[in-house]
Amino acid sequence: MSSRLLFSRTALAVFVSVAVAGCSVTPKQLTNQDVMANAAENVDVLMKDTAPITGAIDLNEAFARTIKYNRDARLKAFEAVVSQGQLAVDKFDMLPKLAAQAGYNYRNNYAASASVTFSGDEPASIGDNPSYSVSSDKTTLNASIGATWDILDFGLSYYRAKQQANRFLISKERERKVVHTIMEQSRSAYYRAVSAERLLSKINPLIAKARIALADSSRIEKLRAQSPMEALTYQRALLESLRTLQDIRKSLMPAKAELATLMGLNPSTEFELADVNKPDFTMPHLNVDIAAMERTALVRRPELREAQYQERITQEEVHSAFLSLFPSLSLSAGLNYNDSEYLRYNDWTSAGLGVNWNLMNVFRYGKIKQLNNLKIAASKQQALATSMAVISQVHIADIQFKESNDSYQLATQYFDVAKRIKTQVDSSRAAQSIGDLTVIREDLNAVLAELRRDVAYADLQNDFGKILVSMGLDPLPEGFGGMNLEQLSNAFNTLQTKWQQGDVDVVSEEAMQAAVAAQNTTKTED
Repeated sequence: MSSRLLFSRTALAVFVSVAVAGCSVTPKQLTNQDVMANAAENVDVLMKDTAPITGAIDLNEAFARTIKYNRDARLKAFEAVVSQGQLAVDKFDMLPKLAAQAGYNYRNNYAASASVTFSGDEPASIGDNPSYSVSSDKTTLNASIGATWDILDFGLSYYRAKQQANRFLISKERERKVVHTIMEQSRSAYYRAVSAERLLSKINPLIAKARIALADSSRIEKLRAQSPMEALTYQRALLESLRTLQDIRKSLMPAKAELATLMGLNPSTEFELADVNKPDFTMPHLNVDIAAMERTALVRRPELREAQYQERITQEEVHSAFLSLFPSLSLSAGLNYNDSEYLRYNDWTSAGLGVNWNLMNVFRYGKIKQLNNLKIAASKQQALATSMAVISQVHIADIQFKESNDSYQLATQYFDVAKRIKTQVDSSRAAQSIGDLTVIREDLNAVLAELRRDVAYADLQNDFGKILVSMGLDPLPEGFGGMNLEQLSNAFNTLQTKWQQGDVDVVSEEAMQAAVAAQNTTKTED
């Protein structure tokens, strides 16, 4: 009795200890030291994870740095890797389940039992002196290893693995889309940064000159050397010029920091831009008709490829739904061991076959079939809607590019006229025939004209880039993953020069018709 009581108390103490330990978990807030240590580690990684700047950065190097060091691009690349890893894991779900088991059992006395005969639907009395028998030890050691394979689970796992394979391909297309987007942003930020570098060096002295003229006018007004109305009108004109200059400076100041962020650099990093001192205003050319642009976009745009992969996923989901209606057939086999001395055979093999079927699935068939047809139709409509959106984007990009071309030509002519007017004003100022306000105003007009020319060229290049993106052309060269920064920059230079000259690889009508014919032949054979 004492041993039983001791065992019971011990078991109760263990149970209470485990329960108390489970209830004792409380949220642990991060300390300032933890946060600061993590922040320092992140800053250190960000600083070390980029190549050093060895010279002036041109557009192609900006592209290369954006691809190699941009955090958004890296995130999408990691998501694709994770998706691929999940695919590798899902493949194991199709294999049989192989389980190994071992255990040790103990009780403080034997599991002795008695038996009586059974007659007349009632058991006989056990009597005052029953005879007990034992068929197991107080302690037993058992082990087993067995495999089970459910045919239905195998089929469902097969379709799930195919779905995950398509999700991996979707993640690769989304990675392409991110690359297109960040390169478009990089192109825009680069030209804005170049304009900022060039124009800020002209805007700041002009602001200083306007402030000096404003102070002089205020002093003359106080001395009453000029009529108040004339002085105030002059000051208002100067203040309007100052406001315009400061608005321009405000819009240009963040440009370089934005470009640095896209390239994976700290926004405070100092670097030079190659096109600041020697701007290159080469006009891009596009020798592609709108029909070829549409065909190319419908074949190469990542959104449309993603939609096709999504259609595949929907089809596999339909197959899975139908497969789940069938009975489950499971196979099992195993090796077993038990060290009980009461057993004649301490090790043995086992095998089994089982069938399980929910008969109510028969009544679900019609509704499931109807639901699956709706899913397939919705998936197709989504693909058609995406196709229409892509075609619209191609046409809009083409219109914007042509308008940007005209705007750049006009801005160039306007800047040329503004420069000639400024030359005339400078000559008149040297002869002291005009005042400071006229000089400042024309200097401002010249700066604005140059800014408009730069912005118009940036818009032209950006709209040209949008056309390339709308057609789904990949800006990444083959094998870019193994290239260093210089090799990637040179590859971008070759590719961008080819595209700027109008040499764009498009999908021909003959290739499209041949693909349709081949698909129709395959469907006929099926």
